[in-house]
Amino acid sequence: MADLSALLDKEASAEIETVLSEAQARASEIVAQATSEAEALQASRRRAAEAQREATLVRARSAAQLEAASLRLKAQHAGVENVFTAARQKIADLAKNPAEYAPVFAKLLKIALDGAGNQPLEAVVVNPADKDVAAQALKEAGVTTPLETSEDVTSGVRLRTGNRSVIESTLLGRLESLQGELASEVSGALFGAKAS
Repeated sequence: MADLSALLDKEASAEIETVLSEAQARASEIVAQATSEAEALQASRRRAAEAQREATLVRARSAAQLEAASLRLKAQHAGVENVFTAARQKIADLAKNPAEYAPVFAKLLKIALDGAGNQPLEAVVVNPADKDVAAQALKEAGVTTPLETSEDVTSGVRLRTGNRSVIESTLLGRLESLQGELASEVSGALFGAKAS
């Protein structure tokens, strides 16, 4: 019986060794698989975090570029507006100097008269400050139409025709009508080729 007991112990030990060996092998597989899944999950999270970081950087750069572009446009707009404000002031200063303003006024009057063509004139309207310059220019042009004054006419002349049409030729009016065209040229001159 001792032999049988030893044989059973030996077979049981062998069976236990086999079960333990299989259990260890299975445990190693499970640990390896869990380690692999954990590494894959960590790698995936790193990639997701990196992608999120890159997306955040792209958004931040875009926002910064938009803000910079907005500031640049505001500066350009302010610069262009300053130029037109200075031009308006130069026109106002010119109108205060009769010697320099008289030939300019004469040209503005000629442009208005050419625009009227053969229409009969009812009145020539100028700013009260321009009355003397206008009277001289009308005399030199041979125009005998009545001369009127109005505060709303500045730096030029307004003609009223017999059929109630109005022809205006003023420096400020010309500046305002050309401002859109001139703005890009002024911006280019102030800020270089990048402005346009």
